Amino acid sequence: MAFKKFFRVLALFLIIYLVPSVLFSDDIKEADKLYKQLDYKYALEIYEKIMKDNPSKEVAQKIAHCYRFINNTEAAEAWYKKTLTYPEANPDNYKFLADALKQNGKFDEAGTNYKIWGEKNTAYASEATKQANICMVAKTWTENPDVGALVQNEIGLNSENSDFSPVKFGSDMLLISDRWQKDKKGEETYGWTGNPYLKIYSANSSKQVSILKGSINKGFHSGPVAIYPSLDTLIFTRAVLPNKKAKVGEVGKQYLLMAVKKDGEWIAKDKLPFNSEGQFSVQHPALSPDGKVLYFASDMPGGLGGMDLYFSEKLPNGSWTQPQNCGSQINTSQDDVFPSVRADGKFYFASKGHIGMGGLDIFSSVGEKNKFAEVENLRAPLNSPKDDFGVMFNVDNKTGYLSSNRGGGVGLDDIYSFKTGIKADPKPQEQLFVVNGLVLEKGTNLPISGLEVLLINKNTGAETKVLSDKDGKFSFNLEKETDYTVKGNPLQYFTSQSGEISTKGSSQSTIYDIKFDLERSKDVFTVKLNNIFYDFNKWNIRKDAYGDLNKVNAFMANMSNVRMELVAHTDARGTADYNQQLSEKRANSALDYLVKQGVSPDRLEAIGKGESELLNQCSDGVKCTEAQHQLNRRTEFKIVKVTPVMAMTKVQKKQLN
Repeated sequence: MAFKKFFRVLALFLIIYLVPSVLFSDDIKEADKLYKQLDYKYALEIYEKIMKDNPSKEVAQKIAHCYRFINNTEAAEAWYKKTLTYPEANPDNYKFLADALKQNGKFDEAGTNYKIWGEKNTAYASEATKQANICMVAKTWTENPDVGALVQNEIGLNSENSDFSPVKFGSDMLLISDRWQKDKKGEETYGWTGNPYLKIYSANSSKQVSILKGSINKGFHSGPVAIYPSLDTLIFTRAVLPNKKAKVGEVGKQYLLMAVKKDGEWIAKDKLPFNSEGQFSVQHPALSPDGKVLYFASDMPGGLGGMDLYFSEKLPNGSWTQPQNCGSQINTSQDDVFPSVRADGKFYFASKGHIGMGGLDIFSSVGEKNKFAEVENLRAPLNSPKDDFGVMFNVDNKTGYLSSNRGGGVGLDDIYSFKTGIKADPKPQEQLFVVNGLVLEKGTNLPISGLEVLLINKNTGAETKVLSDKDGKFSFNLEKETDYTVKGNPLQYFTSQSGEISTKGSSQSTIYDIKFDLERSKDVFTVKLNNIFYDFNKWNIRKDAYGDLNKVNAFMANMSNVRMELVAHTDARGTADYNQQLSEKRANSALDYLVKQGVSPDRLEAIGKGESELLNQCSDGVKCTEAQHQLNRRTEFKIVKVTPVMAMTKVQKKQLN
């Protein structure tokens, strides 16, 4: 089956490169077929030609996905940006773009796109905010590398393709590579990458690299590998092609096999019993220094998500116990892979789920099996925004090798040597304290832009002002060991917009997420609450006043923290004492009407002003028309008190390192 696939791919290459005229721009079926078969490298050749002649959102997205799958983050960034220029593009493309931007070291832009993704996919809003915040941490770590560590590309070990996962083998090293072999013609290639299948190689102290001989490298992918302390037995990963009954696009599973050395060749033996039915994958083996505990990665059922790390113990008869999950201290909902154990027993692995700098990052933890202390990110320069994995330490526990596809390498994945503990003037780790805020209009949940927000340093009284942006967002940087008040401009909003934040006692970088729900003052005063009028010498509510009173009732229902005065007036006809009593009756009649509609009486106050506040010249002795006198017979509605409500409805504190 593998050879058939090879000749089919070879024929496709000949069509693409030697006979371009036969490749029609609308030949989408062949490209989609290759895409579904996970032959992304070859699907790209067709998709990109189609895109030139007949561009579309669907093809642009497929190209972006292909580049993401083959881990070309620069091209993926460009094509996801192209995809998002099309109307109605899937919002998940913002997340994929953000992932690529983060791995390309564009942390600010990545954070912005994570937030857009969360806004367009509210179910992922929390995860989007988390990822945007992690971008800030990654930027800090990248800009403040460990001055006591040094990382260098091992040019002599690396090829133009992928070279990774070195392990110590006596005085030599074993590594995994999909490099081209000069002495082998017609070499089979992997449609996902367009490169040869992965094989296990050895490298001596002179950096001479040669493929391991024997059946260990037969078939599809081989490696990574773990080595018995006796150096005569290996455990290695072997991937197999999907069987003929597999669904289109189904990936072949990974197995762990034993291999022994015989007459200078490595002979593959039986599979380890962890995946006898082939329903999932087991891969990336690593042994404890005494060879009694085997660690590996698997997507077997019952894990925390993605690939999890598991362990199995070697029994006296040489068999292995049933695998157990290494636990939630190590494993996350995403991929946790490439375990290794240092000579002193310290555990290392790569993960996308813990707080990291980009793609896979290398983490360490003290412990074994399923009991581990909190994990620690190795940070820059050992980690980078790209994928960093497959670490190996020398016996001094301070030097070693790691794998990375960071920029400036020789090929795709490269092997780098590193040194730690270099004496240098240490640069203190910067602590980051940030407020990320959001202001929404109460009731509508629409973002409020242009709100002046103040950050007041309670220690010094210093004020910092910012305006919320078009999305209702604002942010402040905070100082350590300081108390703050965050508040909005009280002239703009009824709601009391204040909250307390303190960085005192925080020893780790922290981001405070806050949300304000605000009621606009200007909306209150622009609601036109018409006066209501009365007949001469009457205090009953006229039918033409019902509409305005109902409007007042609706306003009071929407503004639950408002109190109101109902101020009634009379015209100047009659005595002042009589008019005072008449105005009080008119005010109370309006109050009674609103109470019957459901307004709480403790939110209303009836006040009579008599003839003391005329609106025109119609005082005693002045001749006026009935319409002019009517203008003075009125009840006004005056907002007199706003009961403050706490507007900072949400405060989330995230410690990030």
